[in-house]
Amino acid sequence: MEIENTKTPSLERMQILDVLRGFALAGILIINAMSILAVKGSTPAFTIDIPSIDRLLQDAILFFVESKFFTLFSLLFGIGFAIQIQSAERQGTAFIPRISRRMIGLLVFGLLHIALLWDGDILVIYAITGSILIAFRTCSNRTIRRWVIGLLAVPGVLVFLVFCTTLVVRLTEAGAEALSQSDQSLAQEFANTAATQKLVESGFFEATSVRVQSYMDLLPLLLSRIPTVLAMFLIGLYLGRSNFIRELPQKSELLKRIRFWGLSLGFSLMLLIVLATKFLPATSALVAIIEDQYLAGPILCLGYAAAMTLAYLRNPNRKLFIGFATVGRMALTNYLTQSLILTGLAYGWGFGLAMQLSGPQVLLISVVLFVTQILVSRLWLSKFGFGPLEWIWRCITYWRIFPITK
Repeated sequence: MEIENTKTPSLERMQILDVLRGFALAGILIINAMSILAVKGSTPAFTIDIPSIDRLLQDAILFFVESKFFTLFSLLFGIGFAIQIQSAERQGTAFIPRISRRMIGLLVFGLLHIALLWDGDILVIYAITGSILIAFRTCSNRTIRRWVIGLLAVPGVLVFLVFCTTLVVRLTEAGAEALSQSDQSLAQEFANTAATQKLVESGFFEATSVRVQSYMDLLPLLLSRIPTVLAMFLIGLYLGRSNFIRELPQKSELLKRIRFWGLSLGFSLMLLIVLATKFLPATSALVAIIEDQYLAGPILCLGYAAAMTLAYLRNPNRKLFIGFATVGRMALTNYLTQSLILTGLAYGWGFGLAMQLSGPQVLLISVVLFVTQILVSRLWLSKFGFGPLEWIWRCITYWRIFPITK
């Protein structure tokens, strides 16, 4: 999450990476807030009867946000990984022990996140996938390109075939009956709020077992994200170890093409996916949503990244970019702080507001929280060189104590 912060003549921290990281955190905040506070209005809620305004907001979040921003964060993680390799090479230090400690630190943060705050953690998956990424550090760019295509295309094609199969099977009497039962089961599962109700009724430490069990239930779904995460890590690794990031002004034409095709293809696919949730039964619609994770999300993520980069290059001093960069410099701290505040609002050890707020109210909370994080991050960074958790993670990575003050 943190990009290497040591400034050298050959490599200094680039604000565009912090801007993109802060932008990704804004999208992640919206998704997580909807999941934690507005359970029935979060994706996938297409089988549940909710108010029209919540339904419209849910469709918009699925279309623009779901599976796009954690994917963008994965891309940036890969860039950071490449910079860690370059830093180790410049300093003449062993890379494997350093990155291993970094992944262990991330794993610990993730496990504590699950046990103490929320079961929707992504850090554990990042730590696992980051460990896999170590094996690719010496691969050629050609090999990396092949793996990226395979990791995105193979699951994407398989999901599409499963989707088509659900439609064809419905044409038979036995298949229609079986899938009808599956549709009903899914609808009941999406409407089941028992786990959330337990969290609303439990104290902070009492809820630990609920969070851990819920995470274990979600683990197969979370592990299914590894191909996408690894693909974006590899793209980031490729960009980070090439001169692409350092030569962004010279890459404007390529960025424009990525923006055009990323947004055009991504939004076209997302339109079909959203329409599937409107007109298809639950099982087929859910498979369509999974295609967002494997194909539409990564494509649209690249379009978003290119669009933001081009806008930044035109005017890097816009207040919006400065705000995103401020939050992005403390990405790990702000990510976990978001969970702390949202779960405090939602569950029994705090205000117990889960399932009581409308989608627009949760969206407003997300905006207020993000703006607050901009202000708090700016204040913190005026006095300190790192966010508090970034500092801890950095000390673990290098296995020595750094001064935190400027």
